[in-house]
Amino acid sequence: MKTKTTVGLLAAGLVGLSTVAALPAQAAAPSGFVGDTASSVPGCPYISWRLVNSANGQIHGIAMYSDLSGLSNVTGTMQPDGTFTLTLTKTTIGDGPVGTVTGKRYPDGDIVATLKGEGCANNMVDIKSVSNMMYPPGVNTGGGGR
Repeated sequence: MKTKTTVGLLAAGLVGLSTVAALPAQAAAPSGFVGDTASSVPGCPYISWRLVNSANGQIHGIAMYSDLSGLSNVTGTMQPDGTFTLTLTKTTIGDGPVGTVTGKRYPDGDIVATLKGEGCANNMVDIKSVSNMMYPPGVNTGGGGR
């Protein structure tokens, strides 16, 4: 039994390694946005954001309530002048935030935006720009776990 488990884990590891090895060497980590914003509705949880901004201006990612009560897909487009519109749509995981974000990213990276939506999904959005979504600021990348 232990041998089957070990072989299965080894095979899964090799498949994962071959997937990583197949990626082009010049591929850069995607840029994007991460952050947490408080709802303007009293008693509501924060909304956490993880968004990727593609070179063609397409934005996609997730938004979730900080109490893990729901997850949503986020899609949208950033215009060349920095203005953007995002749509939050519930997934099948809980009761995620639903609404529309409109805003602007300025040349210095500052973002001013507003989320208007259902229930707790109403706030001023505070999202920080990151140049590497693989290792955003504050993420421990040193390994060394137990």
